[in-house]
Amino acid sequence: MSDSYAFISYSRQDRPFVEHLTAGLRDVSVRTWTDLDNISAGQDWAREINRGLLEATVLIYVASKNSAQSRWMDSEFTAFLEQAKRVIPIIIDDDGPANLPEPLRRFQWVDFRGPFEPALRSLLDGIRDLRGPSPLVAPTPKSKGYVFISYAEEDAQFVAELKVFLKKQGYGYWDYRDSQRDYQADYTLELENIIKDAAGTLSVVSPDWKRSPTVLQELHFSREVNTPVFLLKVKDPGPTLTISGMTYIDFMRKRGDGFAQLDSEMRRKGL
Repeated sequence: MSDSYAFISYSRQDRPFVEHLTAGLRDVSVRTWTDLDNISAGQDWAREINRGLLEATVLIYVASKNSAQSRWMDSEFTAFLEQAKRVIPIIIDDDGPANLPEPLRRFQWVDFRGPFEPALRSLLDGIRDLRGPSPLVAPTPKSKGYVFISYAEEDAQFVAELKVFLKKQGYGYWDYRDSQRDYQADYTLELENIIKDAAGTLSVVSPDWKRSPTVLQELHFSREVNTPVFLLKVKDPGPTLTISGMTYIDFMRKRGDGFAQLDSEMRRKGL
């Protein structure tokens, strides 16, 4: 079987379609790379995506009403074009054509707004060299997604324990100190996209957290874009208007009890 594969760039909101697409490609022996299937729990999300991009043969760009909101997708196709590799746009709804980035409009795209099988055959015409001799076994998803960790630098020791927990629970993470960043992009714009696509924001609450305007902005933005927020209280910040009335998970007494409650709350949120 060929080691070549197609990297699928998509908005998290389009995951159901992408799962259908990857199953169809798998049936005809085409290997694919997606975040949830190819990034193991506890791995750095951004770094693994960049590695997946670097080694891919072709990028399939899923254009939809959701894709225009994803700056992460913009960076993925830009990196691919810089390597002079193939990009195949596909359209999955009526907003897709208008939401294709300008550099991709010169490429022939595949229309998936109608019956799936004819569109799949058209896509396969462009990636015949990726096909192997036999159908592929469906992969077991490696990760539940990634969570964004928001914290003050003084709380890094607790965050190290938190990452061990996340690995056990099947999550990747994004931490601005550890995660690979796009240094050509505006940091705040990059951060917006990371928070929007996260399964949740874990906000580590402490007196140092309270003094950090950055983590407070991350908290407010997470709530604004409906990314689930979990407040992890590791030290008492004192009376704080920002989180007044909000439920928090107590890590000040027994770490184990705090992690057990976090596990329960994340499950309750469907994560």
